[in-house]
Amino acid sequence: MSDVTSLKHGISLPSSPAGTASPFESVALGLSERRSAVETVIDTIEHLILTKRLRPGDRIPSEVELTRTLSTSRGSIREAIKILSSFGVLEIRRGDGTYVSESLSRRLFDHLVFQMILSDPDKRMLKELRELIEIGIVKLVLANAGEEDIAVIERELERMAAMVAQKQWDPHTLTQLDLAFHRAVGKATKNELIQRIYDFTLDLFAPSIEETHRNERKGLNALRSHRRIMKGLQARDEAATVAAVRESIEQWAILS
Repeated sequence: MSDVTSLKHGISLPSSPAGTASPFESVALGLSERRSAVETVIDTIEHLILTKRLRPGDRIPSEVELTRTLSTSRGSIREAIKILSSFGVLEIRRGDGTYVSESLSRRLFDHLVFQMILSDPDKRMLKELRELIEIGIVKLVLANAGEEDIAVIERELERMAAMVAQKQWDPHTLTQLDLAFHRAVGKATKNELIQRIYDFTLDLFAPSIEETHRNERKGLNALRSHRRIMKGLQARDEAATVAAVRESIEQWAILS
């Protein structure tokens, strides 16, 4: 039986030729130097997922099996599983076992957002991050999006514009509408992984975007920048769209 099959049925640890270490043992041996027991367990499971020896939906071995194979305590195994579960990497099913999550978890990105916030990046770093991500995203939108996708983006922009036209200057609501425009752009890439990563970065930028909308003049500038991006997307003009994105980010960096 293959490694994956044995894991899925929860029969035993991944099989290995006689006299050789299991994948869990061999990975742990390579990672154990100067690492705590909990870190070694986490690194071992993560490595097996990254190398596809554990796949989404696979059931991982029981605490008893992991304790024996990794030569560590059940307490360390439980703590490692708890941490990976909180990140959304593993899913604990009461009475059934622990499984590799089958979809990307919002919780994983929430942890990354907090780590990036705590690293206290300066405006230059954030500006460069936005440029790297958003210019690549609009290029993918131009390559992959259909007319309906472009129409969805436009509808989100018009919701924001309508609120501005009615002089309803609520910074929080305007920020949510601004983010909805960007999320529609991310969805139009037709790439779920990029969409998730972009959603995560938008959470990082949300406070500074809201700061922009606290000032009416700055908010109007942001709306004009969004309109230029929209015009470039509708015209399927990559040069104009990229230029509009750069200008929008420049304005954000100055005004926020």
